[in-house]
Amino acid sequence: MNATTSRLCLLLAAALAALASQAHNITGRVTCGGHGIAGVAVSDGITVTTTDAGGYYSMTSGKMNGYVFVTVPRGYEPACRDGFDPQFWQLLNHPDSTVAEVHDFALNRVDNDNYTLIVGADTHLARRLGDRKAYKRGFIARLKQEKKQAQARGERIYSILLGDLTWDAFWYSNNYNLASFMADQRDMGYPMPLFPVIGNHDNDGAVPQGEGTDLLASKPWRTIVCPNYYSFDLGRVHYVVLDDIYYKNDDLPGRRRTGIAGARNYEALVTDYQLKWLRQDLALVDKSTPVIVCQHIPAWHFDHNRQPVATIKNIDALAACFKGFKRVHVLTGHTHVNRNVHPAAFKTDTTSMWEHNIAAVCATWWWTGQLSGREMCTDGSPAGYSKWTIAGDSLQWQYASIQDESNPQCSLWDMNQVNRFMHSDSDVLAMKALSAKVPNWDNWEPNTVLVNVYACDDDWSIEATEDGRPLPVTPVRSAAPGHFLAYALPYFKKHHKVPGDNMGLPTFHIFKVQAATPDHEVSITVRDSFGRVYRRTLARPAAFKL
Repeated sequence: MNATTSRLCLLLAAALAALASQAHNITGRVTCGGHGIAGVAVSDGITVTTTDAGGYYSMTSGKMNGYVFVTVPRGYEPACRDGFDPQFWQLLNHPDSTVAEVHDFALNRVDNDNYTLIVGADTHLARRLGDRKAYKRGFIARLKQEKKQAQARGERIYSILLGDLTWDAFWYSNNYNLASFMADQRDMGYPMPLFPVIGNHDNDGAVPQGEGTDLLASKPWRTIVCPNYYSFDLGRVHYVVLDDIYYKNDDLPGRRRTGIAGARNYEALVTDYQLKWLRQDLALVDKSTPVIVCQHIPAWHFDHNRQPVATIKNIDALAACFKGFKRVHVLTGHTHVNRNVHPAAFKTDTTSMWEHNIAAVCATWWWTGQLSGREMCTDGSPAGYSKWTIAGDSLQWQYASIQDESNPQCSLWDMNQVNRFMHSDSDVLAMKALSAKVPNWDNWEPNTVLVNVYACDDDWSIEATEDGRPLPVTPVRSAAPGHFLAYALPYFKKHHKVPGDNMGLPTFHIFKVQAATPDHEVSITVRDSFGRVYRRTLARPAAFKL
């Protein structure tokens, strides 16, 4: 080879290297103990690629989202910063797509086929109503107990929070934002890996209405917390985290909250580019793998006849992505109530989709704990979380109360005494004189017992007896009496006005038991999806009190 040819070869090699650098502007390696891991999915939220035999990956990115992440595979974990923040993602260094970057990821080998998963929702921390103290005293303390118990069983433990970690309305007025939330988890000792989900209240309300509002409003989340949508494997289960909030923040004439540019409104949908990513992600997952989808806004809700109705605007397109997967569980928050939905339209011979809408850690936005000492959601469920036990591809779950370690699954109310109180208490009568929205249970027959089964599902059974004789049990749509005592009544006593919302909201997990007498004990037996039995008794007459 002469000098001229050699020079040409060097120039060609340099040109090809420059071209490759330009074509693949994000590169890196995924390793464990210094050795490359093959077949790991890596994504910028638009393109999904996989690592080669040496653990190397490369992609061409428009850098729209500003991050790159790995889908942590079965049998691995990322390191956790501050003990709770899994480092499966990295911010990009430069927004210019012509600038090439290298991002390496190190994972640790673990046996995590069997583990406990804690799923909470709606913490709504905002530096108000003593929320942070209540959160630490309640939820963080319970998480530490759960971790201790999991360690005693020799199991790993993980957690998911289903959005609304903060409250956008108070980011500027109370100086509490996503950075504050992450600092609190560090300082309070959040005791396990946390995989967060973005909620509508985790978007930046200071971003004005415009063509790019949705993307810009999620930038603090994508910069401070983690990607707004991503995936990971824990053991033999594939998890998908979605951002189902299209944030609009329409112009709001008149008075606005401090620092807020608009109405903080949004649409419930999953963007087209997110769906494109999701299809790529799921193409790498075996159809027999259980899939757990985590998003903030529920995919469905019930109409007045308890029929599932789509909440997500493009639910058909979203559900189509999971066609052929045998078991798809959708975990959601947002409503602050417990609700299980089995949409028949999305159940086929090969696919079953099932939504678990999980009540709130903050109960009724931290009001009930301050007012009554009992953190209670609007459907009468205690503030809590869903506890999942994963053994291979076997999944079980159970709702857990934060305040009550006995973990009750239902509450019982003597409706004779409820109605007597609602028609005689002077504060209740004063409330009724001011508002027609004060709940009532006037249509409940004498000698009935109301049973509120918090996380009741279609295959649960509820049986009742009085003096050993079976009693009829009827599902009804009703408000929860306990929530009136925990929220509306003490609110009126303290503020001398009727609360404007979150009062007397009906739920479908209420059951009416018709007893024969007003003063004999009624026994209730509840059996859940996994054969676990919960028994409660109500000695009557039972005073209407918490």
